[in-house]
Formats: sequence, structure tokens, C-alpha cells
Amino acid sequence: MRSERVMAFLLGALLLAGGCASSSSGKKDAAAPVPEKKLKAAFYVDEGSRSNGVFYWARLLSYSPGIEMTPVDGRDLREGKLKGFDLLVIPGGSSAKQYRSMGEAGAEAVRKFVKEGGSYVGICAGFHCALNRKERIGLLPFEYQVGAGGAQAVLPVEISPRGGEILGIKPGRYRVRYSLGPISKPGAAWEHGKGEVLGVYKGTVSPSGRPGGNFFDAPAVIYGNYGKGKVIATSFHPESHVVNHALAMGCIYAATGLKTAPVFPKKNYRPVRVGFYTPGTIGKGPILRMLELDREPDLDVLFVSGSELNEGILEHLDVFVVPDGMDAAHKSLASGRKEMFARFLDRGGKLLVSGAEAAFFAPHKNFKVIPEGRSFVPEALARP
Repeated sequence: MRSERVMAFLLGALLLAGGCASSSSGKKDAAAPVPEKKLKAAFYVDEGSRSNGVFYWARLLSYSPGIEMTPVDGRDLREGKLKGFDLLVIPGGSSAKQYRSMGEAGAEAVRKFVKEGGSYVGICAGFHCALNRKERIGLLPFEYQVGAGGAQAVLPVEISPRGGEILGIKPGRYRVRYSLGPISKPGAAWEHGKGEVLGVYKGTVSPSGRPGGNFFDAPAVIYGNYGKGKVIATSFHPESHVVNHALAMGCIYAATGLKTAPVFPKKNYRPVRVGFYTPGTIGKGPILRMLELDREPDLDVLFVSGSELNEGILEHLDVFVVPDGMDAAHKSLASGRKEMFARFLDRGGKLLVSGAEAAFFAPHKNFKVIPEGRSFVPEALARP
């Protein structure tokens, strides 16, 4: 009798255990997948953020899985709109103008954002903004070397083993685009956080209109924390060359922990070739108009500067786009290259100009005025 009671007890326990296991498994199978949360990146595009690099960075951020990019300006910073973002990216251009466009109130908003745990990536001018200097944001204990730097060149940068680990790339030498970037040196320790050098220059160029100075072994990549937030900055342009895109996205990884790479839109085998004029354009509008063009698979977008116009790039384009921006720059563009644009239009090229800048260009059947804020895509795709 006793043995029968023991057997019955064990059998009941096994059945109960089996029932619990079945119930647990059923709940697990029914669980809904956790939705992917995107990294929210604010991209500073106000006065001072200029040059082709701004548009290259807009592409990298916009097309990288896991990132939701939003252009912001100085007013956004001052009005507290960094709240809700994970990352702030400040691209190349002029750090003095960037600081003026955000003002001390905007700079303080950035400091608060990073101090409370936000991430910061600075490129060239954005590197300068991160230095501990009057009328800059000041996020890392590095100081600006007055009179050093200048000119443009492709320079070797040595990424240290520690730098490779933090950036998520192989350490060693990279050849990068340097364009009048700031040269810095480690400064005194301070209360806000620590900084370190992840990469140094292994070459130098003669300064342009400045006193001579050798910045061999000067910091090229700096990294550290400001309060709870992470800060990384490069005084060169990793976005300019495809071969260095891993280095550019490594900055995102170092600051946020997100490992990603851009996935660009597929293009038609013979797309319409669109030149997008970049110098002098400011604000959120040009970035959004560029991305509208770039996402269209039948359009191949190239960023065009004044020097590239002088080198004859119009001969290889179907459409040339001038977004609204700085009137003075576009007036110079129109008045200084009348014959060039006339040849382009006469051979069937299409010129699309937005905003008040249209008044600077001569009338032509292939010249179209696009209202400010309106997409260039329909006219770029339209057949003559």
C-alpha cells in the first residue's frame, strides 16, 4: 500500500511538472516580438555647417539602419528641442559661425544634453566646437593651437589599438581628407570629464596664410566624456571618401554603441545625372530637398562645388539644381558663369533654381523656378 501511494505521488508530480512546462512554453511562443528602437540623431545644419561634407553626412545618417536623422538649427537648440534625441552630429564648416548661429544659449543646451547622457559627434568644425575654448561649446579637455593647420590635403592618420577598439575598426593608418581642420593639444584636466587621443596625424601640409608650424603627431581623433555623455570628434573629413566610411560610422559606434553601415538606394542602370550645388547653402531645407532627389532610383545625385564647375562638370550632367540658400553666393554663381550655363542649357541641360536666387539667372526654356520648400524631383524626372 505504501509503495502504491509513493508511485501515485511521483506520477502526479511528473504530470504537474509536465503541465507547467507546457503552459510556460505556450506563453513564450505567444510573446510578441520587441519592436526595434531607432537611434534618434539630430544633425546641425544652420549657418556655419556648409560644404559637400554636410550632404555626405546627411546621406550616411539617413541611410544607416537603426538611425532616424532629423536636421536641426540654432533655434531648435535654443528652444530645447534636443530633448528626445540620442545623438547630436555637428559637421564641417566654420565653428565660429556655428557657435554664432546657436548662440551661448544653444551651446549651453548642447552641454546640458551631453552632460545628462546624450552623445556628440563633431567633424572638423564640429571638432573645433568640442574644444575647451571661449565661444565654443567646450566638451573635452583639449585646447586649440592658434596658427596651426590650414590648407587642404590627403593625410595619413594613425589610429591606435585603443582607438580601433573604441571605433570598432582595425587600428593602423588611414588616408583621410584634411581641409583647414583645427589642430589641438591636450589641455588641463577639468571637472566635467576626461579626454584621450585615439588617432594622430602622420603627415603635415604648409599652412595657408598662417605662420608656419608642424602638426605631425597632433590629435586627429579625440574622445572622452562630458558628464554622463560620450564625445568623439575628428579634425578631418571621414565622410568624403567611401573607403573611410567605416571610420565615419565608427564615430557613431564610439559615441552610441550602435554598429551600423549605410545602405544606399539602388539606382537605374542609366539614371538622370543631377548636380546639386552645395557651397553657401544653409538650413534644413537643402538637406531635405537633396534627400528627396537622392532617394529616387532614377536620379544619380552628385554634390558640386564652384571649383568642380570650373573643371567642366556641367558637361557630364543632365540637370543642375540650385537650392535656396545664401543670395550672395548664388548671385556670384549666376553672374560669373553666364556662358557656362548658357552652353549647358542650349545643349539640353536642365537648370532648376529655388527661391529668390532664381532672379539672378537669365530666362531660358530649360530653366525652371521651383518654389521654396517644393521638391525638385518631378522636374528633374520630367522629359524635355
